[in-house]
Amino acid sequence: MKISHLILSIIITLIGLSNSYGQSCLEFHKSKNCKPKNSDGFKLSSLSRGYQLEVGKTVTFEVVLYGDQEIILQCCTEDDFYPVRFKLVSSVNGDEIYDNKYNDYIDNLNLALDQTELIAIQVSVEPKKASAKGKKVCIGMSIYIEDTPVRN
Repeated sequence: MKISHLILSIIITLIGLSNSYGQSCLEFHKSKNCKPKNSDGFKLSSLSRGYQLEVGKTVTFEVVLYGDQEIILQCCTEDDFYPVRFKLVSSVNGDEIYDNKYNDYIDNLNLALDQTELIAIQVSVEPKKASAKGKKVCIGMSIYIEDTPVRN
């Protein structure tokens, strides 16, 4: 009887450990890795997300970005797993709007839209170390919106 209780408690502990790692990733977008240097006058949007992602896989976040506001998009991961690749794709027609691969994998982007857009943000981790393939890492997508947008 005691052995079965011991086995059950070990299983529950292991489940808790595996879930706690994934849970900690949910808040990764609030970590110091995800804070852009030029964010004075901006506030973290509730559109921001943290996620646990397997290296070599891609996750897509679909967000509505409002026009007439300056936005900072910051994509980040754990220190040993850079670079992070992110692409902005129109959810309406599938056109690629931006890919940071062509800007040496910069980790943030400032943008201002003329009109409200539904955009898919595709994020993947592409570390240079081959040994990282298949590992699960925390990623963050922080969206900062100017605190007091200028209206015309």
